[in-house]
Formats: sequence, C-alpha cells, structure tokens
Amino acid sequence: MYRHVLLAMMLCLYVAGAAEAQAPAYKPGEVLIQFRPEARAAALTRSEQDLGARAVRSLAGGRVVQLALPENMSVPEALAIYGGDPDVVLVEPNYLLYTQSLPNDPYFDQQWALANSGQSVSGTIGTAGADIDAVRAWEQATGNEPVVVAVVDTGCHLTHPDLAANLWANSGEIADNGIDDDQNGYVDDLQGWDFADEDNCPQDVSGHGTHVAGIIAARGDNGKGITGVARQVRLMPLRFMNGFDTGTVADAIAAIGYALTQGARIVNCSWGSGGYSSSLYNVMASANALFVCAAGNNADDADRHEFYPAGFDLQNIIAVAASDQRDELAWFSNYGLHSVHLAAPGSRIYSLGMDWQSLLTENFSATPLAGWTTGGTPDSWDVRLESDGGSNPVLSLTTEEIYSNGANNWAMSPSLDLSAATACRLTFQITGASEAFRDYLYVEVSADAVSWSNLPLQVGGTIKYGGLNGNYPYWTLVMSDLGHWDRSPRLYFRFRFTSNDSNALAGYLIDNVTVSAVSDEEAYAYMSGTSMAAPLVSGVAALVLSRDPQMTPADLKSAILDSVDLVDALADTSQTGGRLNALKALNDEADNAHADLSDTSGGGGGGGGGCFIGLLGP
Repeated sequence: MYRHVLLAMMLCLYVAGAAEAQAPAYKPGEVLIQFRPEARAAALTRSEQDLGARAVRSLAGGRVVQLALPENMSVPEALAIYGGDPDVVLVEPNYLLYTQSLPNDPYFDQQWALANSGQSVSGTIGTAGADIDAVRAWEQATGNEPVVVAVVDTGCHLTHPDLAANLWANSGEIADNGIDDDQNGYVDDLQGWDFADEDNCPQDVSGHGTHVAGIIAARGDNGKGITGVARQVRLMPLRFMNGFDTGTVADAIAAIGYALTQGARIVNCSWGSGGYSSSLYNVMASANALFVCAAGNNADDADRHEFYPAGFDLQNIIAVAASDQRDELAWFSNYGLHSVHLAAPGSRIYSLGMDWQSLLTENFSATPLAGWTTGGTPDSWDVRLESDGGSNPVLSLTTEEIYSNGANNWAMSPSLDLSAATACRLTFQITGASEAFRDYLYVEVSADAVSWSNLPLQVGGTIKYGGLNGNYPYWTLVMSDLGHWDRSPRLYFRFRFTSNDSNALAGYLIDNVTVSAVSDEEAYAYMSGTSMAAPLVSGVAALVLSRDPQMTPADLKSAILDSVDLVDALADTSQTGGRLNALKALNDEADNAHADLSDTSGGGGGGGGGCFIGLLGP
C-alpha cells in the first residue's frame, strides 16, 4: 500500500512540474487496479457507487481491471485514494508506451545487418563481419510455419507483397461471418486483432510495426524487396498502438494475452517507457513465451534510469540494445551492464515500409469551400488570402482582424467514403494565435454530421487531447489518426472554434488539408532504433525454435545470449558485452540439445550435421 501512496506523491510532483522531464506519461482518466479476489465484486460496486468510477474491461484473466475515473478525479488523486484501500492489491497509471524507432531519411538497397562486407551506408564505411552472420545461418535453418512470432505493435501492412504470405491466420475462425467461431472472445479475428480500435483489422497505421515485421520475417526467395531473418515463420499482427505510435499498458496486456492464448511462443516488443507496471510484469512473468524487448532510445544507462518492459528482471525477457555497422553502440541506444542483455544491429536498418494514397486534398484554391459547410455563432469561417497582397488562399476562422468573443462555430468537410480504406489519417497545417488555455480549435468527426467526437491531435512530438490553443507563429503540421473510422461508408470532419468573453486575437489559418489511407504499393524504408534491433533477435529466436520446438523460453534465451560475438566496443554495454550471432545461436542450440546427433549418419552423405540440416531445412 505504501508503495502506491509514494507513487501517487511522485506523480503529484510531476503534475506540479517538479519532475516533468523524467516522469513517465500515462493516459488521463484511467488507472489499472487489482483487488483482493474475495473482495473484488464488492470493491468494484463500492468504487462505482461512491466514487463514480467505471470498469472498462477485465485483463489478465480477470485479475486486473482497467478503471475509468470520474471527470473530476485525476490519476494522482485516484492513486492516493485506492492506494489506501485495504482491498486493493495494486493500483497504477495506465502508462503510455512508445515505439522505439528513430526516423532516418537516407535510402539504401542493402541489408548490412544480415551480411556486412564493409559497404558504405550513408557515407559511413562499415566493418566487415559486423553483422548477425545470417547467410551462413540460413544454411542450417530458415524457419518454418509452425513457429509463430507475435508482433505487438502498430499493426502490420496486411497486403504488403513482401509480407502477406507470412502472416499468421486463425484456423479456428471463418472469415466475415460475424460469428466468434473459435469462441475466444473475438469475432472474425482471422489475422489477429486491433486492440487500439477494438476491431478485427490489425492494419498498420504508421509503418513502425510493418518495418519490425519485415525484419523478422519478410518473405524470402520471392523475387521481391528484402528477406527477413526467419523468412518462413508466421507473424501474428496485434495492433495496440494508435497512429501517433502511442499505446497503453492495458491494450498491451490485452494483445499479449491474445498472443499467448493463440499459441505464440515469441513476442516482439519494440516499445516501452519509464513507467513500471506491475500488471504488465505479472502477465509476462507467468507466460510460457520469450519476450524480446527494445532497450530504449534515450542514450542512457538503463541500470540507473529504468526502461520497461525491457528492464523487468525476468528469465523470459531479452533486452536488446542497438549497434551500428561498425560494431559500436549506436549513439541513441540505451545500455546497461545489468538490465540489457546484448546488442543487435539497429542503425539504418532496411525493411518494409508503407505508402499512403490521398482520399481528399484541399488547399482552398480551386473553388473556395466547395462542398464544405459552415455554421455556428457567429458563422464566420471563410476563405481569404494568407496575407495582404498575397496569392495563397487559406481557410480562416474569421475574415475580421480578430475573432469574436463567445464564439462557437465550425467549418465541415464534404462527406468522405472510407469503405475501401484502412490506416486512415488526417493532416493539415495551421498558423495563427488564440488566447492560451481559453480559446480552442477542435477537430471533430462524425458518421452522420449530427453526433461529433473530438480527435486527439499530434503537433510535433506532443499529443493534444483537448484541442489547439495559443500561438503558432509559423505554419505547423498537425496529424490525427482516423483509423477508428476505417471502412466507414460515410464520414465527416470539421474544425470547430470556441472562445470565451475576453482577449480575442487574430485566430487561425488552415491550409493543405489531406485525408489519406495506406496504399497497396510495395514500399521499403530505412529506420533506426532499438525497435529495429529487437526484431533481429526475435528472428534468430524463431530460427532456433524451428530447429527444436521443445525449447523453453529460458532455453531460447540461453542459446542466444551464450553465443554472442564478443566485441570490445560493446564490452561495458550489456550483460554479455556482445552482439547477436544467428549462426552461433543455432550451433549452440544444436550442441546443447542435440549432442547425440554428432555420431549419427544419415542419408544424403556426411555425418549427423548433414542429416540434421536435411531434415529441418527449408
């Protein structure tokens, strides 16, 4: 109990601004709570009646409850209240988890992580042999279909030509019949599940999960693009993150629970944060699966500044730092002699990408506000020139020098047909000013132009849940995730502005409004991050497991950690001081688990090694 009260005090300090830079972020208005089993029902009823809280869903076999707080209760207040309840085992924020990739613009047509000959990558000469020795490893194994790796991430590009053939399919489900055929609680979950939007389409919304999936198991030997490490295993796409590359612990737990129930033995977790979640820890600790986790991109000592879930002290977790093409620690990577296990290539990694197609493009220059509707009080939205004497028309919330006090008005788009679209998103540019924390611009969506929902907005690296306010002196890009409305036959969005009764300013200008959806085109991209290093380890784990399906998570972990290439530059960065080596991992598994084959001859000539490869090869 005292631990949770202390956590509440720490979070209160965060709210007050004393530790803003270090405190982990969490979803407002929610906590995760675990009651004593014998008191759970009564405690939930008391919580609802006395405090106005509401149970959203049960997680981890009913042990953990995702609890929605009443509007007048903050998360720190809830932690203090529930932390003092003797019927509460644990209570914690629903921490936000983030993907661990870094964007990189240069485009290369080489997979140096798999085979490094010392080639130049973005003007940097690599070191020959600073790779995972994949080519020789493939002489022994390329993976096989029974091995399933769960990609718990932003989803996967389900129709990518270099990925679709390797996606897992739920054999217990009949597609599109509206029935939960296998009675697992999910209807028509033919290819995994979207836990962020609660539907059966785990389509990638940002490209991160697709890039990760391609590193593990892009289809090899098909004449297209690239090959994954384990090019014949199956990938289970489980989306728990939104288009902002952000998800919650609750959704991560739900996705992991699905993966374990459906038989995944390896779970790739290319995400995390500084928030320690007991709920997530407990789920991983009880799982018969290997979790491969990104160590984080803070260029920090993870022994002192923990990063989770990589930092959980569990026998079935591998925490992965990122190395570069010279076999040095990548500049962005976390490290830790105790909390990080090994390094794997994570800088300038070439894998699958995503392209978007435009469904609506509006720059207000062809026919001003054609198809748009305005309204509210006062009805002042219009198209005007960006500046006096200028030629660029833009959408303005007012044609006057300043907007009106007491305003509540809007500009609504034409109807959009998203029935054939997935991974939809809205982007626009904004400039101008409103009174900070008083006058707000909201972006709202509706299926009928009557009932509206507010959209979170991403500006730079910040997510705005309550609209935009304050000063934007330069044209600024804003993005919102429309994935929840994928496949909707009709959708509207609108810009709505509200102001109080004082200090009216010039208002906002809006331009270059675009609604887009993922394209089926074959695309590839380079990314950097520990997000890219972790799936290389997952791929190698899949190769090893394909050779011996009876291996436990601890066996897999040992095979990988005991076989690293020791590298001087990595000596003080992890427990092993080494970099992943696929060939040695396979040989370590063979030496330990199949030593009796060394004296066995087999058909096809040669000794036991030849027989082993022949039986378990592609």
